[in-house]
Amino acid sequence: MRTVVLLSIPFIFFACQSAPSSQQAAATEGEASAHCYRKVTGRDTFELQLVVNDGDVKGVLAYNFHEKDKNNGTVDGILQDNIFRGKYHFTSEGVTSDRPVIFKMMGDQLYEALADSADANGVPVFATDDARLRFDPSPYSKTDCK
Repeated sequence: MRTVVLLSIPFIFFACQSAPSSQQAAATEGEASAHCYRKVTGRDTFELQLVVNDGDVKGVLAYNFHEKDKNNGTVDGILQDNIFRGKYHFTSEGVTSDRPVIFKMMGDQLYEALADSADANGVPVFATDDARLRFDPSPYSKTDCK
């Protein structure tokens, strides 16, 4: 079994080993596999590192907005039918918060779900049926884990 070590690199975390190919991940069923993704939109950069172990997912997510508040934190949840549903526990402007996140894995790309609405506290609300989820058309692309 491989050990995944997380290092702090100015507010962003990455696995120290390279992400295995999808063939390696399938060949080592029951063993944790790391997957890293990045999305650059204009001057904004979003990075997600996931460690998948038998459908359980833990990882780190960073939304680095240019000249705006950054959000950095951890995610944990379940991967089922290439849909990751989890909770994002993050800090922004010194305030710690939680919100749900959903991502769809398609090959070497990852698409973030768009919320249908927000509850009274401003927390995003997503469709409970995967078929009804809407996704941002601009994907994160798979990258080597650092």
